[in-house]
Amino acid sequence: MPDKLVVYYSRSGSTRKVAKKLAEYLDCDLAEIISKKSFKGPFGWLAGGRLAMKEEPVDIIEPEEKPEDYNLVIVCGPVWASNITPPIRKYLSTNKEKFRNVSYLLTFSGSGQDKVLEKLTETGGAPVKTVQFSDFERKSDVWTEKLTAYANEL
Repeated sequence: MPDKLVVYYSRSGSTRKVAKKLAEYLDCDLAEIISKKSFKGPFGWLAGGRLAMKEEPVDIIEPEEKPEDYNLVIVCGPVWASNITPPIRKYLSTNKEKFRNVSYLLTFSGSGQDKVLEKLTETGGAPVKTVQFSDFERKSDVWTEKLTAYANEL
């Protein structure tokens, strides 16, 4: 049985970059959550924020990798409007009972990430470990050190 799976949703590519690097550090499988609803451009950004505030999931294309096949699933996603992104919300609510262990990695540019961690725990289960990356950290060299430390703890 594979040990770890890094699964992510990324609208702009920022979370994708961090998730890919984490999967590389852990030498594990990587899977993308794909939203059936487009959140591209300024109108998509607004629609995504509105749905996140309403705590509404959206239909997704489930990754081929099944969470029940892994000892640990690391769910990576951005914070939108101080909330869980709709595609991550859908993935967690669909798969919560299939996780043996779960960990959360958040990327954010504003605030509300602590509130989001509480909501992630409610929606997807209690994590074994969490980590958060601000825009400032991701635009400096700090994020690679922090990501390496997180990977080593997993």
